[in-house]
Order: sequence, then C-alpha cells, then structure tokens
Amino acid sequence: MAQETSRIKNSLFNITTGIGYQILVMIISFAIRTIFIYCLGKTYLGINGLFSNILSILSFAELGIGQAIIFSLYKPIAEGDEERMLSLMTLFGKVYRIIFCIVLGLGLCLMPFLPDIINDYDSIPDLNIIYLMYVFSSASTYLFAYKSIFLTACQKNFIATIYNAAFYIATSILKVITLLIFKDFILYLFVEISFVLIQNIFVAHKVNKIFPFLKRKNVQRLKKEDLAKIKKDVYALVLYKLGAISLNSTDNILISKFVGIIAVGIYSNYVIIISSVSGFLGTIFANLTASIGHLNATESDDRKYFMFRVINFSTFWLYSYAAICVYILIGPFIGNCWLGDSFLLDNSTVLIICLNIYIVAMLYAPSQFRQTMGLFVQGKYRPLISAILNIIISIILGKYYGLAGVLWGTAITRLTTNGWYDPLIVYRKIGISPWKYYWDYTSKFALMLIVGAFCSWLSSFFQINNIFKWILAGVLLSVIINLLYVAIYRKTEEYKYLKNVVLTIFSKLRSKVSRNLTPKTHQ
Repeated sequence: MAQETSRIKNSLFNITTGIGYQILVMIISFAIRTIFIYCLGKTYLGINGLFSNILSILSFAELGIGQAIIFSLYKPIAEGDEERMLSLMTLFGKVYRIIFCIVLGLGLCLMPFLPDIINDYDSIPDLNIIYLMYVFSSASTYLFAYKSIFLTACQKNFIATIYNAAFYIATSILKVITLLIFKDFILYLFVEISFVLIQNIFVAHKVNKIFPFLKRKNVQRLKKEDLAKIKKDVYALVLYKLGAISLNSTDNILISKFVGIIAVGIYSNYVIIISSVSGFLGTIFANLTASIGHLNATESDDRKYFMFRVINFSTFWLYSYAAICVYILIGPFIGNCWLGDSFLLDNSTVLIICLNIYIVAMLYAPSQFRQTMGLFVQGKYRPLISAILNIIISIILGKYYGLAGVLWGTAITRLTTNGWYDPLIVYRKIGISPWKYYWDYTSKFALMLIVGAFCSWLSSFFQINNIFKWILAGVLLSVIINLLYVAIYRKTEEYKYLKNVVLTIFSKLRSKVSRNLTPKTHQ
C-alpha cells in the first residue's frame, strides 16, 4: 500500500506540472503558428511539417534504446543500487553519442532525394540549408537525451518540465520577434535550434547535480549477462521502432508526394490542434509509465489486470470525449475563429483524423504494460509487418483518395496489427483470455460512434460562427458526453475506483488549502 501511495503521489505531481506545461505550450503554439502563417505563408508551414516528419524517421537510429534504458533502470532505482545505475547510464551515454553521429550522417545521405519527395522543390529558396538545420537540430537532442530519460525512470519528470517551460517561453518570445521584424525562416530556425541545445545542456547539468554519483569516473563494467539481455531487448525494440515510425512519421511524406507541400501545411494546422489536445491528455498517461513499471515489478497478476482495466477505461473516456469534440468543433474553430475557410479540410478527412486520435490512444495501456513487463521479444516481427502494410495501403489509398486515403491507410494498419497483438501478449502474460479485451474494445468503439453521431446531430441545430458560440458549444458537448458516460458506467469497478481516487485527491487538496488559510495561533 505504501508503494502504491508513493507511486500515485509521484504520478500526480508529474501530471500536475505536465498539464501546466501543456496548457502553456498550447496557448503559445497557437500564437506562434498564427504569426508564422501571416509572416511566412502556407509553403513554409508545409516545409516545417514535412521536414519534422522526415527527421522523425531518422529517429529510427535510436533503435528503441530509450525504452530499454527505462526498463533496465527500474530495478536498480527501486533498490537504490547506484553502482548499477552508473554503469547503465555510462553505457547509454556512449551509445547516444554514436546515435548523434548516425542521425547526422543519415540526414546528409537523404538530402539528394529531397526533389523526389517535394513535388514543388524548385520553387522554394534555400531548401537545402533549411533541411541541414533541421538535421542538426534533430541529431543534437541525442547528446543529452539519456539524462532526461533517467528523470523519467526516477519519476522526476517535473524537473525537466520546469526547464522546458522556462526555455519554451524564452524561445517563443524570440521567435515571435524574429518573425515580426525579419520574416526570415532560416533565422527563425536558428533561434529555435540554439535554445533547444542550451536547454538540453541545462537539464543534463541539473541531473548531475541531483544525482552526483552519475559524475563518478570509476565505473564498473556491466556483467556479460546484463549486456546480453539489453542487446536482446534492443534487437526486438528495433523492430517495434520501425513499426512506430512507419505509422507515425510517413504520412506527411506521402501527402507531399501525392497532394503537395501546401496540403501538408494545411493538414499541419489540424495536427497542431490534435497534438495540443493529445499532448494535454497524454501528459496524464505519460507520467504513469514509471508507475506502471513499478506496479509490474512488485504486484500480483490480479492487481496488474485490474489496474490495466482502470487505465484502459480512463483512456477510453478521455480520448473518445476528445475525438468527438474535435470532430464537431475543429472546423468552426479553424474556419470561423482562427485562419479562415481556405485552411479547412473536407469532412471525410476530419473524420479519419479524429478516429486516429482514438485508435492511437487505445493502444496506450496494452503498449505500456507490454513494455514495462519487458515483453520486447514476443511478437518482435509484428512491427515489421505493420511497417510494410502501412506503406502499401497508404500509397494505394493515397493515389485514389489523396490526403484522407493516406490517413485511412494508417488507421487500418493500426487496427489490423498493433490493435490486437499487444493486448494478446499482455493478457497471456497475466493469465487472462484476450477475448475479454477484444469484446470490451469493440463495445467501447461502438459506443463512441453512437455518442459521436448523436452529438453531431445535435450540433447541426446551431451555427458556430464566433469564438463565444464555439466555447458554449464546447461546454454543452462536454456536459452531454460526460453525463452519458456516467449514466452508462457508474456501476462498474473501474468507474468506482477512479471516482474514489479523484475524491481523495480533492479531499487532500481541500485540507491542504484549509490548513494554509487557517491563521496560526502564537503561544
């Protein structure tokens, strides 16, 4: 019980700081994106989205080592074994410096192929310089990444979050000044790259200060069996990484090829909204990863199964609500409150964008439990199949249906590969029939579609043509969706557990506020 209380306390603190950071990022991102569009236009917006996608593919060089680091650190952190932590971190530091060189080299090798990816390549000035800046920015993050990963494993994400927030504000102010005064994309990138590099150095320095043993020079070599285990896990994670890259980082490249760079720019406006919503909600779940790792290291299979159901239920509730709201509200927001009708996508494209929000989110619990249980080798070739399928289906559908076809290809691939296999190996590990999961997934998906159709029908009765009506619509949708879910799930164990957790949190917060406000008496 004490361990679970500690896990919940650490998770809540990380979640609180993470949510605050996401709100900050969301507000500033919209401001910068608006200024960016008016100063530089749709073309550079598309370049930003495309090159970010290309460099996400280069992150394949990381080989999933980050996940192997976190998993291998859980036990020595729980036991307070500084020697083993130091040995692991020293190894990973060397590996990440090698990754820096590999990403830099691969980025340079891809440069001659840019004209084949961008169908209006010749009309964009200084494209090679811009690409090189993106490559360096992406590669440099690996010089210090393992330090931030150590904070995650120790459930101290809030430290990195505080630094991220401070540097994000400073960078954003300078980027806005650069856009308004110089209207120069290269200078804009220089500001961004410089601050990201400085930020990573500061975080690394802070980690060394908090954990001074990480600076020791007399490092013990890892045992051969430990190295063999890490290599085995990394080999399996390479394939998972390949599958993830294919699903998450190829869409903009295919859209650029089949539709054009401007379409990438218009789609990226939707992506930034989706990323803001997903990032806000994802903060809650991302900060549970280390807690799930400790849960799987210490608790019984029955407890693991129950907490899996609780987390999966939470994911469904929050992300189905988000997907429905985004489907109804994103068009009026972009068209009437932000950029104008010329930046709108058709309804079928918006539908698949929102379905992808839900499909991706519902992979969270199976994926995190698989990783934190150390189930890297099981099904290691499935991500390779997923990568191949995604490219084939997305190309075929992209040729006939354009942007929507590319996104449908990704959704179909997720459902037919990751969507069923990760739950299978997790449920087998804890001795439960996976058919329970499949039935639960199907019923929840059907419920989301029914509630979404009902809310969409209701929204057709009023016009959202300004920001005040948009906010009102958002409030009404929130009330309707959540009341429906309460009515449906109020008697389930998962709902009762979450209700008790929320009530306990609010009770503790109220008590703390009350103590702070009560005048102290002096003897």
